[in-house]
Amino acid sequence: MEQHSALPDGSQERSMSPSLAPHSSPLVPDGPDPAATLHEVDAPPPRQAPPPRQAPPPRPAPPPRQASSAPQTSPAPQTPPADAVPSRPTIAPDLRRVALFLVLAIAVTVALSAPFALGALPPAAVGVVVPLAQLSPLLAALLVRRRDEPWWRALSLGVPSWSLLLIAALGAVAAFALVPLGRVLIGLGAGAPLATDAAPVLALATTVPLVFALQAAFAIGEEAGWRGWLHRELAPLGFWPSALGIGAMWALWHLPIVLALGLSPREAVGYLGTIVAVAPLLSVLREISGTAWAAVIGHGLFSSLRVAIAQNLLGPVDPGMAWALDVSSWALWIAVAWMVLRVAGGLAPGVGTERAAPGLPRRRRDA
Repeated sequence: MEQHSALPDGSQERSMSPSLAPHSSPLVPDGPDPAATLHEVDAPPPRQAPPPRQAPPPRPAPPPRQASSAPQTSPAPQTPPADAVPSRPTIAPDLRRVALFLVLAIAVTVALSAPFALGALPPAAVGVVVPLAQLSPLLAALLVRRRDEPWWRALSLGVPSWSLLLIAALGAVAAFALVPLGRVLIGLGAGAPLATDAAPVLALATTVPLVFALQAAFAIGEEAGWRGWLHRELAPLGFWPSALGIGAMWALWHLPIVLALGLSPREAVGYLGTIVAVAPLLSVLREISGTAWAAVIGHGLFSSLRVAIAQNLLGPVDPGMAWALDVSSWALWIAVAWMVLRVAGGLAPGVGTERAAPGLPRRRRDA
């Protein structure tokens, strides 16, 4: 509330409450300034402090720069050719497809072997029936494959690198010559006799290439299924589980015709054991080249060059010696496959590895 008091000259003073009055100073009298009182009404209001300046709003982020056509300082990673990598990501093996593939392939072999077991066909007709049976893995793979890519790619019948295929072919010739020769040397060291009725060298030099071409042509049906589709389907399991598993199924597929031909137990076990032991080497050839054609070449050499060396250098041996030679040759096949895989893995680190599928740990194929 405002209060008024009389001044000596008759004017009135508007006084403020004590809490709003300015503090007195010894240099200034306590009385009011008349001039200030007269002009108090007309005095302009006190200047207010300007409001604090607000920070400017954040500037919007510039749009991302588009890649210029100018050359970059660091080279961009090159993408491998489309036929050098699978068109679909690696997934876990579909065991239902694998089982159906095996059932279909074995069913055809059983059907073709039954006439021999029943005596309806003589053993001499095996040369006609076996090539038909060799088509069953190819047909089974075509039926069970996924339809998200071309059939030739699903069966690994493309050739991503001709140079790698040539290297694999040369390695196959060396392996399928050295392992049978090693078996011969082991037999000679154990006292086995040399063959007395060996074919002339010139005859072998002309016959083996022809037999190889014929056997490789027949092997296309087998290898497109075993080392083509099935190898690719089981690849996430790792190299050795995949290669030995394919070898076991490959031997099981041979069993009906082996039994129908009436081989002795020792001959049947020796032959089927060799099938399992040589399977990793064929898988290595397919792994190095990235195509089933390398396995086709190895299969042709297995049925031509290996047979020519085995049948024309050593003479007849007793059953005990035959078992020893079979077991030693099995160890040689596995050892050669292991060495080739190691050498190939050192030259090309991608060989022997596989990107793990969802739910499967990443591992090396040769682990």
